[in-house]
Amino acid sequence: MRSSWLLLTVLQLRFILFLCISVFGLCQAAAQTVRTISTLSDDLQENSGMVHYGGGVLYFVNDGGNAPKLHRYDTASNSYNVYDILNASNVDWEDLTKDDVGDLYIGDFGNNANKRKDFNIYKSVNPENVFTNQLMVDTISFTFSNQVAFPPAANDLNFDCEAMAWYQDSLYLFSKNRTNPYDGWCYMYVLPDQPGSYVARLKDSIQFTATAKEFGWITAADIYKDTLALLTSGKVHLTKINGSSSLLRGEWVTHSVGFSQKEALAFANGQDMFISDEYQIIGNNLYLLDTRRRAASVDVISTHKFEVSQTSSSLRIRLKKRRNAKVVVFSVMGPEMLAITFSEKLSIGQEDLPVGTYIIQLVIEGKSYDFKWAKTE
Repeated sequence: MRSSWLLLTVLQLRFILFLCISVFGLCQAAAQTVRTISTLSDDLQENSGMVHYGGGVLYFVNDGGNAPKLHRYDTASNSYNVYDILNASNVDWEDLTKDDVGDLYIGDFGNNANKRKDFNIYKSVNPENVFTNQLMVDTISFTFSNQVAFPPAANDLNFDCEAMAWYQDSLYLFSKNRTNPYDGWCYMYVLPDQPGSYVARLKDSIQFTATAKEFGWITAADIYKDTLALLTSGKVHLTKINGSSSLLRGEWVTHSVGFSQKEALAFANGQDMFISDEYQIIGNNLYLLDTRRRAASVDVISTHKFEVSQTSSSLRIRLKKRRNAKVVVFSVMGPEMLAITFSEKLSIGQEDLPVGTYIIQLVIEGKSYDFKWAKTE
């Protein structure tokens, strides 16, 4: 019994040491582009959504189990105010966004178990124009167009949601993928921005690969003019957009931001973004990401069937029409490192594989294409 207990203790210590080294390494890699602005109030240890109203004024919400309150933080004066939301409940609030006149949207659509059938988005007037500490809201209620089981099978657990952005009179929702095995797909749904009951229409999807769901799932979103940002626990994915039909269709640039329980994202301007995390051993901080540092130069391989874009930290493959495809990644020493199926786009990023030289085997409808990728960061 004693030896078993000692073995368990050693294994636990090794795991904790591994986690600490991994987090430290990721934070070091991100240090040049991400800086900590402040530690958030203890009242925001479970912050899950954030929106920027200009001049460094941010609004936050906490996730499920907390009171229905809106928290205002002025980064210039380091002052906090709290608003009570009078006619709403907090089942699982997960994100905030605002429209072009400043009306605020609170997303109550967290769905960890994929069992919920009653999703709501609460809409209020611009809180900067309210001179009391209370807000009344209207309700946008919805269901997902493609969910038929509550919960669905393990390989279809993709009806949790923590990310929302407003764009051109509509609300866009991005799913948090909990599939087992994890397949990396993020679904994008669209809703009207007016009170009422709706079915959220599945409009598009995109696949971000990761070694585990905790590294790849989407936890927040924001849109600033022509740029869409999606947040994960350790990355920000950015793409240029051109109209509502192409939100996910552009080329993506990925920034590493250090691993923690990242939950909220808001553009500060066209080049910088606020990011926050929950408190889980580490965290409960507000960060600023500088996106001006671009990735290394891009090498492109293009054929009539596909296009491959390589940098020193990422590999992206785009099929020129939907097909059944598979990518197998081999170390130059021979072992298989990764195998992924996809049908249109695939992204392999900084945290998916260690630094090294790899042989990429792309199989499209039975035909194989091989090329080399040198990953140096």
